[in-house]
Amino acid sequence: MQEPLVVTNRLMSIKMKKLAYIIIMTVVLAAAALAQEGVTDRDPFDATEKRPPASAPVPAGNAWGRDPFNNPLAGRAPARAERVPEARGKGLTGIIYGKDIRLAIINGEALREGGSIGGRKLVSIGVRSVRLENASGGVEEIFLQDFSMRK
Repeated sequence: MQEPLVVTNRLMSIKMKKLAYIIIMTVVLAAAALAQEGVTDRDPFDATEKRPPASAPVPAGNAWGRDPFNNPLAGRAPARAERVPEARGKGLTGIIYGKDIRLAIINGEALREGGSIGGRKLVSIGVRSVRLENASGGVEEIFLQDFSMRK
């Protein structure tokens, strides 16, 4: 008949161990919380805290070195090349072709059919080319440049 007593003693020792563990953890956490109450974070840029100003050595005479605000290029503007309309894009670089609108991008300008560029009139816009007519009536067809990235 001692078996139930042994089981009860084992259960009691397990419960006591758990209780001791809980008490120890509570004490540790309470001590950590109390330690944190006394610590305050200080802002290093807080102006309310009085500190003596930091002193830096001041060089004597001409020991400062080069003036960082001295611009050797001041007063001299770089030469600019004039922008020429042909410099934006060479030839036919794009076609916008839809149900309601057709535009051709020639030398960086978007043109509709009937528009003119460089003394030439845009007669028609196709899917891959455009037709231009010069003042004497000659027709020139320009094809869309291939900008494939594949090698």
